Amino acid sequence: MSGFGGWARLVCGTCCALLISACCFPGSVKPTVKVGLSAPFEGRYRDLGYEVLYAVRLAVRQRNEAGGIGGQYLVELVALNDFAEAGPAVVQAQKMGVDDGILGVLGGLAPETAVAAAPEYERIGLAFLHPGADLTQVPSGSRDVPFETEYMALSGGVPPGEAATWAYAAVNRLLDAMDVDSRNDSGPSRRGVGKLLFGD
Repeated sequence: MSGFGGWARLVCGTCCALLISACCFPGSVKPTVKVGLSAPFEGRYRDLGYEVLYAVRLAVRQRNEAGGIGGQYLVELVALNDFAEAGPAVVQAQKMGVDDGILGVLGGLAPETAVAAAPEYERIGLAFLHPGADLTQVPSGSRDVPFETEYMALSGGVPPGEAATWAYAAVNRLLDAMDVDSRNDSGPSRRGVGKLLFGD
């Protein structure tokens, strides 16, 4: 019995020590900020959506590995399916607006989704980055870009096309704005990020 009691005390003591150590280091896990992606993940243009998704995931992973935003925040990605259709794009914009952690969104891969969703993002006060071209009409194909090897590791060997190249540059632009805005005493905000990206 004494052997069992000693073992139980050891296990209990170890568990308590672990719990105490977890409580003793508040801030040891960085808080998070989020970027949004509204793209087609089902239907006719699903391949385009996933091409962009891989590029955004890669940029977010690289930023986190480099210390996150301002060395203080880790980045999470919120990706929602808009089917490359106007109605769903507006609905997803509204969903993005509800999540206060989201500081900017990429989307509008088809012109009709950009035109439909942009006013909603403006109403919400959420930075919305969309391509100037209709990416649904751009043929996919390999682009010789510096991030190609890492991208292909995520995509299962599929090389990045023009959509991936746009998304990678756009999300890094968004992350850079978040990084600069994070150096304010109040931390990064939608308003601050929007001003850095688009001015007043």
